[in-house]
Amino acid sequence: MDQSGGVAALVELVREAMVLQMVDVAAITMFVWDYLITFGMEVEYVWCGKWNFITAVYLVQRYLPFIDTVWMMLHVEHFGANLSPEMCTVLTNTSRYIMFVGLALSEVILTFRAWAVWERKRVLTIALPILFIACWIPPILVLHDFLKALHFSYHPIPHWKGCFAIMGSYNIVVVWILLLVWDLFILILMVVPALKAYHYRGYSALYSTVYAEGIVYYLYLFVMSALNIVLLRLDSVSTVYRFMFVSMSRCLHSTLTSRALLHIRARLSEGTTVGIVTITTDESAHLDTLSSAERHAREVP
Repeated sequence: MDQSGGVAALVELVREAMVLQMVDVAAITMFVWDYLITFGMEVEYVWCGKWNFITAVYLVQRYLPFIDTVWMMLHVEHFGANLSPEMCTVLTNTSRYIMFVGLALSEVILTFRAWAVWERKRVLTIALPILFIACWIPPILVLHDFLKALHFSYHPIPHWKGCFAIMGSYNIVVVWILLLVWDLFILILMVVPALKAYHYRGYSALYSTVYAEGIVYYLYLFVMSALNIVLLRLDSVSTVYRFMFVSMSRCLHSTLTSRALLHIRARLSEGTTVGIVTITTDESAHLDTLSSAERHAREVP
């Protein structure tokens, strides 16, 4: 490669890095802004409520993005100075494993929600844990192989911040495929009872919170998974751009899951009359203001 070709390659490398940086910063800005505007709801409906399993899962998946994305990902990919290849490996592996745990916990909450609107039917009580494990155990192995194949070097541009990957694999696409399949499955589980509820009871504020928002949220997550799959499978796309929406997907999972739980608890605390039998699996602690007739009608476990 002649000198002009080398300069052009470096310019293109800088341009791609800046585009990725802008997308990551946009994702994190969205996440932090949403956290700030919903923090009051979180204090009222989570911190001050009765603590249980869902509360614990909610808090972990809510705050992990501050570690794996806001700090680690930005530090590793964009703003970390004087990072050795060894340090890049440690930080990247740690952030990706934490990210995986956060995604799984977000899906746990959304899956509980789908199970609840099906009135905790026995077949789903048995099938959902089995299917969840089947969808989330293989990605652990895939992620391990992906990170094992990922290698870093010192950046060719002096004083450039962040890590510079020189070797990797695209088998991580399996993780996104399984996540897409799971999101599609839960989306179908939400759509079926939503159609029945709308047919018999019509549209209401709580119907919007329980069903409409849940369906829209899953559509968002489905689209993000699809985008990641498409980018990873397109040979014409630069390596840098193939991972462009990872941060956005991560932040959206936590943000939308948090909003789903907060909005349901807000509706319940408002004492909204519900024509939906089951809303979620452990919201009884938030129904103290409701009448006994309303409690019976909602039959919240």
